[in-house]
Amino acid sequence: MKDFNKYTSHINFSPVIGFTIQQGKPVNYKKGEYFVRQGEICKTLGFVASGSFRYCCINSLGEVNIVGYTFEESFVGNYPAVQLQDKSNVDIQALCDCTVYELTHQQVNDFYEANAENQRLGRHIAETLLWEVYDRMISMYSLTPEERYLEILNRCPGLLKLITLKELASYLLIRPETLSRIRKRVVRKQ
Repeated sequence: MKDFNKYTSHINFSPVIGFTIQQGKPVNYKKGEYFVRQGEICKTLGFVASGSFRYCCINSLGEVNIVGYTFEESFVGNYPAVQLQDKSNVDIQALCDCTVYELTHQQVNDFYEANAENQRLGRHIAETLLWEVYDRMISMYSLTPEERYLEILNRCPGLLKLITLKELASYLLIRPETLSRIRKRVVRKQ
């Protein structure tokens, strides 16, 4: 699911991937296990060699809302919280059995401090993550739920093989019933 997180196509991550696989600690997660829990200090980032994770937050009513995913050959973690050595504002949970190469905060910073090129790459990563969050926020205001649904399915046609419709509805900030109506409308238009 290479195009789910748009930032992955804007950066050449190969130096970071190589460093992570070489220096990182391989860790296996079983389906349902947490990479980090909401409220815990974030200590690691990782490269997902196999598997996928969902990012969820619990609102004040105790409802679980899905705010993101990461899939195989991408990175997992709460990057801002790791860099600030702060508490995670999301749960990151394995959707299936996963293998992740993990780096500590210190290892990430050692990579950035190694040379000017790595420092530029780190700045570019942070800027691109900000752009992705901003782009998603703007789409919530400027696109209808149906347009958001069609956009993500056009970008990631195999997504519904990996996640449920209920999870997709949560990610799109709509109710499952609304997504069901949207899907029926889309089918009728075809």
